[in-house]
Parts: sequence; structure tokens; C-alpha cells
Amino acid sequence: MPLNKRACYEKFALRVFDKYNYIFNSKKNPLRHIPDPVSRFYIMTILAVMWSLAFALYIGSIIYFGISLAAHIILLLMFFFIMAVFYDAERNKNSWLLKLRQDQKINNN
Repeated sequence: MPLNKRACYEKFALRVFDKYNYIFNSKKNPLRHIPDPVSRFYIMTILAVMWSLAFALYIGSIIYFGISLAAHIILLLMFFFIMAVFYDAERNKNSWLLKLRQDQKINNN
């Protein structure tokens, strides 16, 4: 892959990660003011249920609610799992994300 294309992909991936991080990282979104992580996870789950219900009402199918609810809960669990892996890797200072951030800082300066 040419270096130019790779840099574009890396920049795009970092932007997507930053936006994802703002929404789903309970240390950066407004839920950060709640000290208990279990309570934050509970609230995120309630929000997922509400979005599932909104989609079901919009589509007009109560059957869709169950599918949407299951999909939201699975996605929510996976997001929290992925964030736990990312934070652990960054804490250990051997993260691909940390290296990518350092490379980005070097290239921007």
C-alpha cells in the first residue's frame, strides 16, 4: 500500500476512534460525572434499550424491537470490552494506538 494511502487510512481510523471514544467512553462523555462505573454501564444499557425502542417504533414493528435490543446490547458489551483492552494496552505502554498517536504527533510537527 502506498505511504500516502496508508497515512489517509490511519488518519481516518484515528478520527473514527476519537468520535467513538467521545460517545462510548464514559470517562469522556457527560456520564464521567457519575463516579460508579457500574452505574455508568447501567445508564448506557438503558440508553441502548431506548434507542432500540425508538427504532422499533419508527419501523412500526414490535418484532424489530427484540432484534434491535439484542443488537444494541451486544454492540454495547463489545464496545466496553474493546475499550478495556485499549486502556490496558495503553497502560502497559505497548499499544498500537499509542504508537500511532506518537507517529501522528511526529508527522504533524
